[in-house]
Amino acid sequence: MGNKWLEAEKKYFRGWMFLGFSSAFPKGKIKTRKYMNEDCLLFRSESGKLNMIEPYCSHFGTNMATGKVISDDIQCPMHGRMFKGDGACRNAKFKSIRSYPIEENGELVFGWFDEPGVEPQWEHPQFINEEEYPDILWRHGRKLELHHPSVPQNNGVDPRHFEFTHAMFGKVSLEGNFKAEGHKATCKMGAELTQPLATLAKGDTAEITTLYDGPLNDFLISKTGSNLAYLGNFLTVIDGKHCQFTQIGLGKRTLNPLKKFQDLVSAFFSWNATREDEAVWSNRKPQEQDYYPHETDQAIKAFSEWVDTFQYFPDPDRQKTVADDKNKLKVAQI
Repeated sequence: MGNKWLEAEKKYFRGWMFLGFSSAFPKGKIKTRKYMNEDCLLFRSESGKLNMIEPYCSHFGTNMATGKVISDDIQCPMHGRMFKGDGACRNAKFKSIRSYPIEENGELVFGWFDEPGVEPQWEHPQFINEEEYPDILWRHGRKLELHHPSVPQNNGVDPRHFEFTHAMFGKVSLEGNFKAEGHKATCKMGAELTQPLATLAKGDTAEITTLYDGPLNDFLISKTGSNLAYLGNFLTVIDGKHCQFTQIGLGKRTLNPLKKFQDLVSAFFSWNATREDEAVWSNRKPQEQDYYPHETDQAIKAFSEWVDTFQYFPDPDRQKTVADDKNKLKVAQI
């Protein structure tokens, strides 16, 4: 039997996945994307609703990337066939095409991925909360070549990553403790702060809590001395080896000048920390993970096993059956 970490040319994970920022999808425009090994088209209708569908017309198989958005529909450039955002053809006599559930939270766009016809099993991630975390202070993304999409996310359960790569957080004082419940999971860990961060943060310890929502999204809360920093991490699977890793710093509204200054300091250190490991990521060899006999690796192992419960391998025959049943249902409802 081959190594599951290395042989996966295609990886599929059911659940909500970050697709990008809302501003990337303006009204009336058609955007071509590849997500979870599948070619997709996204278009925002004139009413403002964002939709994602498969790119190929059910008539001639034409890629509709060069089509037009007309009102709330997309029009095929070959013969003018019109499809609604849910994939149903405007003319009910013709076949539908696949559509994907889309939700927007603040400026963030999420899409649901599963076998065709399977509706979302839980609510989309809601990391941006108007009362608590309303503002995106900074953002950046990078493409990674990975042999397994969980690789960057499991650093959220391994304090040694912070001790060595993000050395300003100091020595490990609390091993990673990973607990999962359904599609959500939590990990807590801690470190002893070193100088000069200990003085700037007015404290001796850093406590890091990572909240996972599905296998590809997490929200990290770092309590460093008297300061709090909030970080969203989103892994977007493009194909079996390539992912987009997006990180955003979140902040709270405040009129207090001192608090504003503290938030700026927190944002600076948070942003800097996310940049520290870029050289490491660009100089690594994909291989099977080698676990060491300490508590942290138990957390990493538990995390990896939890991630694998979301993996699925689409069956072409089942896809056709599910899609046909879904299309019959749509035709019956029109």
